[in-house]
Amino acid sequence: MEEEISLRELIEVILKGKKLIGIITAVTVIISIVISFAMPKVYEANTTLLANPIGSQQSKEIIDSSDVLDTISQYPEMTLETYKEQFSNAEVLQAVIDELDLKDKNDEKIKVSDLKNKINVEVIDDTNLIKVTVKDKDPELAAKIANTLGDKFIDFITDMTKKKSQQAVEAITEQLEIEKQALDEEAQKKRDYLINSEDIETLNQEIEIIRQQLTDYKQNLIDVEKQIQSDIKALETLAENGIKSTNIDLEAIKGKIELSEVKDITTDEENTDNNTINNTGNDINIGQSLEFNISNSSALESAMLTAQRTQMETRLVQNISEKEVLEQKIEELQERLSNLRATLATEEYKYNEVMRNYQLAEQSFQAYLTKKNEAEQNAAADIGRASIIVSSPATAPDIPASPNKKLNVAIGLVLGLMIGVFVVFFKEYWENTSNPSK
Repeated sequence: MEEEISLRELIEVILKGKKLIGIITAVTVIISIVISFAMPKVYEANTTLLANPIGSQQSKEIIDSSDVLDTISQYPEMTLETYKEQFSNAEVLQAVIDELDLKDKNDEKIKVSDLKNKINVEVIDDTNLIKVTVKDKDPELAAKIANTLGDKFIDFITDMTKKKSQQAVEAITEQLEIEKQALDEEAQKKRDYLINSEDIETLNQEIEIIRQQLTDYKQNLIDVEKQIQSDIKALETLAENGIKSTNIDLEAIKGKIELSEVKDITTDEENTDNNTINNTGNDINIGQSLEFNISNSSALESAMLTAQRTQMETRLVQNISEKEVLEQKIEELQERLSNLRATLATEEYKYNEVMRNYQLAEQSFQAYLTKKNEAEQNAAADIGRASIIVSSPATAPDIPASPNKKLNVAIGLVLGLMIGVFVVFFKEYWENTSNPSK
């Protein structure tokens, strides 16, 4: 049957072996005290730096050429975490070793890795503070290392930003030459176009003149067509009704009817001097007189009718001819107007393209020129010293950080108790299993 161990029995075992537990505990405490006094003293020197991130705006997505220029001309991005990592940069540590001439036991310069093991860097939460801790057996040396490390770190950041800015200046200067050549090429294209192309303003003026001529010709055509319709209607009326006679004694009256001239049509291309127009129906010439003898009223009526019809028919023929000339002229002007508009559209497209390319080249050149000036200013600035300052320099500590005698004694006490209890229980177990009869 399995035996059950009660709490009382455990306590009895501990009380039974209390002397042994006390001896073991005392031994461990003594050992911890000896170790604490035997261990070399190590001092910690702390320096605190106030740092402002550099170029954090560059984290935005690059989407166009202006963003590329901004990225080139700005400082390298330096966050607090980046600063923290750069403290352990080999260049910084080596500069500290050379500055302080740090040597090991063999009187040789210590290695970068050895110095790195002495340094601890941390960013204080929710602040821009960086705490640098240096451990060394010599409190004065620990303080010197901490302060020198801060100075060399600031120098390193300053040099790095200057190098980056100088690289940006060189890159932008090289691209600036390319942009200058492109601008010169576009300027030459612009000059060639303005010299060899048709003037857009002149084309617009010519188009306006032709449009005005078209308006005038179309109005004339409307007037001629109205006159033609009026003459046709009047001739139809004469043909139907004729002219009524009167009771006046017209015997032996001689008459003379002057046929009035109808103004001829002239164009810009040709001038036609027509003094006469033949009437195919009556063989009467304009500008001549129609003489007749009248012996009765019927003859007079017939003569007047003939003269009136002849004048209307003559005017109708001239108006029809004038209409044809006007229609032809309108067609020619419309064709000329269409050609001018097509030419104007082509010239405007070429002009806009030339000017757009020139303006883009000029804007690009000016942008690179501006960024070059910014990069040169960045290269000349001590941005490292401006963004990082030592807020609290290190001082030589009076109290060693290790060994911690109180902590070591406490650890020895706890460890001794644990070992003593374990030994007592093990001894009791061993005795019980060796003598089962007890």
